[in-house]
Amino acid sequence: MSYSDNLAYSFMSAHPEDAARVLEQIAPDSVAALLKVVPLTISLPVLRRMAPFTGAYCLKQLNDTELLVLLREIDTPTGISFLRYFKSDRRTKLLEQLPANLSKIYEKLLSYPGETVGAWMNPAPVILTAKMTCEDALEQIRRSDEPSILYIFVTGKNQRVIGYIEIADLLRSESAIPLGKLVRPATYRLQAQAELASQLEHMGWREMTILPVLNHSDRLVGTISYPALRRALLADKSVVQVVHSTEGMFTGVASSYWFGVSTLMHSLVSLIPNENQERKEL
Repeated sequence: MSYSDNLAYSFMSAHPEDAARVLEQIAPDSVAALLKVVPLTISLPVLRRMAPFTGAYCLKQLNDTELLVLLREIDTPTGISFLRYFKSDRRTKLLEQLPANLSKIYEKLLSYPGETVGAWMNPAPVILTAKMTCEDALEQIRRSDEPSILYIFVTGKNQRVIGYIEIADLLRSESAIPLGKLVRPATYRLQAQAELASQLEHMGWREMTILPVLNHSDRLVGTISYPALRRALLADKSVVQVVHSTEGMFTGVASSYWFGVSTLMHSLVSLIPNENQERKEL
């Protein structure tokens, strides 16, 4: 790997948001070529920050095998935000090749209209029941892949939300105590069929960063975070976002910074055809 490659990889790893803005200005086939050689630990955080429309257009350049690797590793909400811009026939083909449990989750989210909360929620969050003990709850959390869990919603009969519990409370309590004694009231809930735009100013965001999502029967079907909600609202404005970022990227006091970054990324892309095209797996 050349010095330029190392520098570009280091930049992508340390500044995924800035790297995403630069990649949005590069030809989609070149971005796809880059994704083939950059380690997943570096490329996935950058992809998560790309505008959904632009990211999807780049991913369409990959073959199914390469794309399936990404869909298995990337978080579900981001994967869905890209798949919504794929043609239905290719999307169906991809879902058929994913593991059954993951394919089911994708299909569930795609069944909701794109402008609704349900389409962008996390459909498989950690959920605890009131009868569980603190020890049982902590063990379930340890088996979870969710990062940075601060609190978890607790359900009772028929998957109805009865409240939430903070991780700090679990850690401070005796292992045999049932969660029902530690649950805090969950005042705010969102409906899966509710329009995204109507939920941006929801009162619940003043107190919590994640809210439970209920179906028409008031059963818990997922959760959604405030950042995920904002990302969803920007999804349909992706083209406008990219245009605006282009207009501002090379102006002002940061122009030299962006010029340097852009040159670095373009340099790496230009060298890709002469490099090993095989993806580095984790």
